[in-house]
Order: sequence, then structure tokens, then C-alpha cells
Amino acid sequence: MNMNDKIYAGIDLGTTNTVLAIATQKPNGEVTSKVINLPRATDEYSTVGADVRLSTRAKETLPSYVYYRMENNGKPLVGDFAKRQYQLRPYWVAKSIKSQMGKPYAEGLSPDVPDKTPAQISSRILEHVIRSGSKICGQPITDAIITVPANFDSVMCEATREAAKLAGIEVKNPDGSDRPILLSEPNAVIYDLVNEIHNGELPSGLLDLSKKLCILVFDLGGGTLDITMHVVQERVDAPGVLKVDEIATNRYTLLGGDDFDEMLAQVMYKRYLEQYKKEHKQEAIAEIKRNKEIHMAALRTYAQLLKEEVSCKHDDNYYISGWYDEDDESNFSVGGNISGYSYVDSFTKEEIEEIYQPLMAKQLKYSDYKGLSSISDTKNIIYPILDVLRKASDKLKQEDVQVDAVVLNGGMSKFYMIQDRLKEFFGFDPIIALNPDQSVAKGAAIYRYLLQNHGEMKDDMRMTQIEPSVKKARIEWGDSILNDGLYLGIRNGAVYPIIPTGAVLPYTSEVMTGFKIEPGQNRIAIPIKSQNLDGSYRTIASGNILFQKKYPDGAFVSFRICMNKNKLLSMTAWTSKVPDGYDKLEKGTVDIQVDNAEHFSTKCKMQAPSGSCLQARDEINRLLQLCQNMEKCRYKADAKVNAAKRIKESVKNIISASNKEDFAEPVLAELQKDNSEEVKLRLFTIARKIGSEWDENKRKALAKTCMSQLASAFVNPANVVGAKISTNNQAIYTLSICGSEADMKKLERLHSELKYRQACMYAYAHTCTEIDWLWKEFERDVQSACYAKANNLQFSAYAMGQVMNPQAISYNTAKAENTVKLLSKAIKSGGLTAESLVCCVLAAGWVCDQRSGESDLNAELVNRTLNVIRDLELIYLLPIVEKARKACKIAEKLILGECLEKEEEQYLLSKADPD
Repeated sequence: MNMNDKIYAGIDLGTTNTVLAIATQKPNGEVTSKVINLPRATDEYSTVGADVRLSTRAKETLPSYVYYRMENNGKPLVGDFAKRQYQLRPYWVAKSIKSQMGKPYAEGLSPDVPDKTPAQISSRILEHVIRSGSKICGQPITDAIITVPANFDSVMCEATREAAKLAGIEVKNPDGSDRPILLSEPNAVIYDLVNEIHNGELPSGLLDLSKKLCILVFDLGGGTLDITMHVVQERVDAPGVLKVDEIATNRYTLLGGDDFDEMLAQVMYKRYLEQYKKEHKQEAIAEIKRNKEIHMAALRTYAQLLKEEVSCKHDDNYYISGWYDEDDESNFSVGGNISGYSYVDSFTKEEIEEIYQPLMAKQLKYSDYKGLSSISDTKNIIYPILDVLRKASDKLKQEDVQVDAVVLNGGMSKFYMIQDRLKEFFGFDPIIALNPDQSVAKGAAIYRYLLQNHGEMKDDMRMTQIEPSVKKARIEWGDSILNDGLYLGIRNGAVYPIIPTGAVLPYTSEVMTGFKIEPGQNRIAIPIKSQNLDGSYRTIASGNILFQKKYPDGAFVSFRICMNKNKLLSMTAWTSKVPDGYDKLEKGTVDIQVDNAEHFSTKCKMQAPSGSCLQARDEINRLLQLCQNMEKCRYKADAKVNAAKRIKESVKNIISASNKEDFAEPVLAELQKDNSEEVKLRLFTIARKIGSEWDENKRKALAKTCMSQLASAFVNPANVVGAKISTNNQAIYTLSICGSEADMKKLERLHSELKYRQACMYAYAHTCTEIDWLWKEFERDVQSACYAKANNLQFSAYAMGQVMNPQAISYNTAKAENTVKLLSKAIKSGGLTAESLVCCVLAAGWVCDQRSGESDLNAELVNRTLNVIRDLELIYLLPIVEKARKACKIAEKLILGECLEKEEEQYLLSKADPD
């Protein structure tokens, strides 16, 4: 390489191996990419005296192992020698660290290891690569593209950027903006594949790039399985330029060569113990169990070697080379000395295949993506493919998704069982990268070259001009997408969707409104979550936003979230007096840069907007805690008022939840416990509001609970005093949505009691039962109102309005006409309170409701009733009329058969609804 040549470096930072490639342009214009042989320590030897030296060797793939040398103050050593030390000192050797990227601490290492985070450990690998590559190239490498799985989330990408920065790679442009140093591995594979076809390194007939193709990249490495679906087609206005759109990506899948090794090693471990049991060596068994991790480390190495040997002997080239021996295939010997205990064993090919069968998922077929939600077996190589096919079906709006080609990459994809299973699954032979271990690094180097040398190639890889004379990997990248949706963690373990699956990056959300900050708080925790395959959620990033002001009564919070092409997140937020975010009070002191910092507070999370899906058990637990807190501060007036506000807000939030059926179990469970009357009161209120959406069995259980609550009142109503009266009333109200006719009949023991009269009216009205009793009470209340005596007309009028509505099963024309006459009489008396007037007006409108056309009331009577409502100003003082104005408008619409607005319907139903 010429010393003055610009270095275009691509680094495949792999789980098992790391590779460095350099791209160059030949005089004929072709762009080629070559992997650099990286030196590394392979063994140690003694010189004269006690001095120990390390022998080195240069190879294309560098094992992604870091050994922190105990004999050299923990100084890190990367590569083959580090890999060999894993058997002997597993707690001092970091392996498969890529699978831990984004975690706050590296797992499985001694606390004396100086590097604590996966990013710090990964930087040691990158540091070794760029230091060695710089020496070979004769100039420093500070600018490189690092590949990551397409399904890496934002915190994993951020950790990779941090590793690059620690290793000395430039991650920022001179203006401070983020440099595009990350590239998804499947995209790198396509770069390399297309470039090799263009350069004639692969047959041009391998892919007919003149047609629109749906290509699936299957990248199975040492620790992760990365699958992406791409639509590849020539640009209409630029023949020869391929436009590549990313359609779908699987969820982050921790599955790779390590899992194959682990499964085989676990079987070896069982056989290892059996070997010593047969020899009756109890001390050996005890020692092996005591130091299991050291023995497992050696067995994993044996498993890896055995897996590679079996695969090698299955390769056609093995037989062609003349090495084939029939006896050679029947048994594969394995074993050695592990910390003084020998392990000698052998496996047949069939035994190994049987061990790996669960990962092959033979029971799954191509069409199963249409029923993905019903599949529970997710730890295999097929489920992630189905995940991608399902997403592609949704994105392309095609019920039947066709895959035209499958490209294999990653070291583990060379294993014959993988290739055979994919051929069986898709029905055709997959395309195998020229060198699956090198393709990603080579493609990354090509990408770096294009970014540097062609100004028309923007960071998003879109071409604005075409240079036909240049022979290059002419690819225009279309959309990059987010593989799985992201969620905001809100109070009590609930989540709220903020970025949808398949969102095109960069992404800026609409303003999200309706959230609330806790009373008296000014710091909000912002946990960003991703969904696991089992439906649970994990936090992948977190942050805090701090407002200067604390809000005693709480405040609404609105925010906007952004994700750039590197999957890095940011957020802005502000407070307001109203749910829709207008009338801003204060903007957050900083934009939230979301990361995985452990010190971020998680105490104060936002309350979800009305109608969100909530964690039922957690919300009920919080309500219980709030009720307990109010009990503790019952002698502190201000504290009690604040506690009551929080309880009311909690109940309101639960009632508005979109997943009301999920609350049935925890509500019923708590109602059956010996909780305080305050708790039962709130739980019955919740049940009454949302219980109609529970299934029949849950409603029957609720009715039984209500009747159990009322048992003592049925025996002796007069003996029930204090808070229990309120709880009993709520139980009666609740029976309106779940009680049987027999339950309503039992309420006759209570409805003559003044303290239960209103609740019984409500229950009878909603169930259209005990009509005669309701009529008598209504008649009595009208008579009392006309003579300015105490009455409950606002409740009995509402009840009669409901049972005499033309749509009610209890409707009776004669009784409906009498009801209207009495309502008119009460209104014309001029002695009603504003509340009673409103209920009478609405009841009149309800009984005379003409919207369905089913009313057969006397037309003249209906017209007189309408005139009474219109002439209220002739009967009542203006302040009272003003309070009834909305009710009059709604009643007039009902009588004239006009449709109500949604808000008017809610008003009509809520007037007599108890809090």
C-alpha cells in the first residue's frame, strides 16, 4: 500500500472473531476490499533464565478474547493466547463480550479486572486492531466503520460508539456532529456481495440484479442472529445503480455459535460426571462440581472443536481432497486433561445432530409467520426468520411474502446443519458469502470508501448524481428502519408506545400529550423500553428531565422524541396546564440524551394519558398504598386533602385504562380481603365503572362480592353506621352492572332506608327492575317538590327517565305519558333547585326521545313538554336557568329526534351518576 493512500477501514467487531478490512481503488476504477492479517500472541515460551516471552502470528481473524494478565498487573492481551487462557482462567478472560454491549457491567469476570463495562473491554479489541493495522498500513487509522447487528438497540449502538472512542477512533465531525461510524452487518454483507459480483469475483448469474428482488440476509455469528429483509431494484432514472430498501429486521436475538457450544458442553459435563461416578471417585465428582465454571470453560472449547470437526468432515471438499475414511465418520473423539482430571469421550454425528435439533425447529414451516403470536418456541434459528416475514408482510401490505434469495453470512452459517435446514425451509439453496468470516468487514470498508470519495453519496447513502465511468459498488440505500418498537416506561410498570416497529430512521415523533407529573415533583424519570419475545419489557436506556418548578397539584407533560440513523435517542419535554400541551408553562432544562446510566432516578415516572394500557396489579397496589397513606395522615388536614387528590386521580386513571378486563382479577382479589372501608369503597367504584367489560364469570363473582358486603345490612340495616354506609352504597351501585333479578329483589330490604334509597334507585333504574316502587317514589318526590318539601326528585326523576325511555325493556306508553306529565308539573311548580331542574329536564327529554322513531307518546303532550322546557325563563330566575341551559339544549334535541354530540351523550349519562 502506498504510504500516501487514504485508508478506508472497516471493522467487523464480532462476538467470536474480529476482522479488519481495507478498501482501495484499482487503476481501472474497481473498488476492492482486502482483509488484513493481524498479528497476535499465540503462545508463550521461556528464554534464558526466568524471562517469559510470547510468540506471535498474523492471521485474518482475531479471536474476540481479552485476557487480563494476572502476572502483568492485569494488562490486557487480545487474541489466540487470550482464547487459550479462557480454559485455565475464565474469570480473567472476557469472551463473547459483544452479546453484553449496553449492559452497565461486564458479567462473569473477576472484580479485579480493571475494565468494568463491555464498552471498555471492546475498546481493547478495537485498540489492538487499529494499532496493528496502523503499523501494517504505515499510517494511523483513526477513521473506520464498525459494524453492528441490525437489531442492536440504541444503548448497544451507543456502547459501540463509546468503545470506538476509547480506542482512538474519531466519532465526531469537526463541527461536533456525530460521525457515521456504524453500519449494520446485513447492509455490509450486501455491499460486499454486490461489489464481488460487479468485480467478477462471484458469478454474475448468482443474482439477477436487473430484476426487483426480495433478499433475506441470514447472519449467524458467534453470539447473535441477525436477519434482515431487503428489497433490491435498479433505479429507474439511473440504470446500474441499485436501490436497497430495508424492509424488516428481527428482534435482538442472542443466538449463535456460543449456544451450540453450550448445548454440547452441557451434555459433555453430564457424561463427565457419569464417568467418575462409574469409577466411584467421589472426591473427583465433588471437585468438578465445586469448580464447575473452570471445567465448563474447557468443555466449551472441546465442544467448539468437535462442532467444527463434524462440519468439516461433512463438507464436500473434505471428501474430494482424499481425506475421507468411512471409519473416520462414525465416531468423533473428544477430551483432554482439565485441572488434573481427564475427560475422554466420543460422539457420533447422529448424537450431535440430536443435541442440536431444538435449535433447528423442524416443526416450523414458512407459512407459520401468519400465526406468529401463537408460537412459543422462540430459541431457534427459524423463529427470527418468521418474525421478519411477519414484519415484512405488514410493511409491504402483502399477505403472502415471497423471498427471492437468501444470503448466508457469519461464521456459524458455515455449519452444515444450518445450511441444510434453511434449504429445507425456503425450498432453494441459499447463497453463501465468498468468505462468511470476512464479508462484513469487507463490506464496511467499501462503505467507508464511498462515504469519503463521492460527495454525492450522503451519510444516508442516497445518490444525487451518477458517475457511469466509475466502476464501483453502486448502491443507493433507501430506508433504514427500527427493528422493534420502543416504549416509554410510565408509572407502576406500564409502558406507552413512542416509536413504532419499522419506523424509518431518522425518526421524529409527533408531540405526545396528556401525560402528568406527580404533585410536588419536578424531576421525571424517562426509562426507554423494548419488548422481549415473552411479552415482558426490558429497559434499554434511561434519563431524567428536570423542571425548575415544582407543581403542587401536578401538571400535564408533553414531549417529542427523536432517533437518528445511529439509533441514538433524544427528547424534549414541557409542562402545561391542559392535556393537549398548549399553554406551555415551562420547557425542560435540557434535552434528554437517553443512555443507560445507572444513577438516573426511577422514582418519579409520568402518569399515562387517559386511555392507556396499564399494569393492573401494580396500579391496584399503588391505590392500596395511597389509601394507607391517607389513613396515616387523617389528623393532618392538608396532607389528607393531598392524599385524597391522589386517590381520586389514581381511580380516574384506572377507570380510563384501555385494558379494563385486566383489572378484574386484582380488584376481586382485594375485595375479598379484610381491607379498610376506604379501600373497598374505591374498589367498588372502580368495579362499577369498568365491570361491564369483564366476562360473565367475573361479573357473577363481583355480584357475589357485593351481596357479601351487604350481608350485615340485610340482617339489621340500622346497625350499619359510619364509613361502611358509603361502601355499602357503592356495592349497591355496582350491582347495577352485575346483579341478577334475585339480587335486585333482595334490595327491597334496604330501599326504604333513607341512607340506601338513592343507591337502590340507581340500581333499579339501570336494571329496569322494581318499576312500581320507583314510580311511587317519583310521585311522592314530585308532590313534595310542588309543596317545597324535602325530596329526592333529582334521583327519582333520573330513574324514571331511564326506565321509561323508548329503548328500555320496561317502557310502557301509559306510564311514560304519566311520567312526562309529572315532570312538567314539577318543572312548572317553579320551586325546584338547579340540580333537580336539570334532572327533570333531562328526564323529560329522555322519555320523549324521538331519535329511534319508536316513541308512541301523544304528540300534543310531547309538544307541550317541549314548550315547558323552552319557557323556563318565564318560571325561574336567570341564574337557575343558566345552570339548566345545557340540559335544555340536550332535551330539545332528544325531543326533536336530533343526534347528540359525543360530549352531550356523556353529559346526559353522567348527571345522576354517583362519584
